[in-house]
Amino acid sequence: MTRIASLLALFALALMTVIAAGCATSEEDELNPEDFEVTEDDQMEDTVFEQMSEDGKADGALGYQAVARLAKTAGVACTGERIALATAVAKAESGFRAGISNTAGNAHGVDRGLWQINSYWHPEISAACAFSPSCNARAMAAISSKGTRWSQWWTWKNGKHLPFMAQSRAAQNAVCQ
Repeated sequence: MTRIASLLALFALALMTVIAAGCATSEEDELNPEDFEVTEDDQMEDTVFEQMSEDGKADGALGYQAVARLAKTAGVACTGERIALATAVAKAESGFRAGISNTAGNAHGVDRGLWQINSYWHPEISAACAFSPSCNARAMAAISSKGTRWSQWWTWKNGKHLPFMAQSRAAQNAVCQ
């Protein structure tokens, strides 16, 4: 085998490995119930969220920053407007109320928590997780591919998050400094 043929074979093997790694799991395979148990870290983060929310009121800058911080901690990157979108979607979905649930307009399940994670479409997300702000944020990050795909959220599809983007951008700027 010539040197060029050997290099091409190694390149092909490396390329197949990268392709296989990217295709090995589907979005649904990534959502394991064990990943969405409420931990001690969640409880501490939830306390910080509650304090920030109370101090700043839900519509205040601190309310937006508290949700933006949750999104960032959950793994949503500060790239582009990912944090801002996550924050605006949470505002449109729940008004930043972590304990809220909704069945209106649902053919299946109950929407729960900040990002209104649906119990039917995401049974791997327990009620305890859905109503824990930080665990709900991890679920949102997993479902939205870390803030890059929002098609599962009705408020995003219908532009209901748009009125909240200015304050959400400011919150992203504050937490992503």
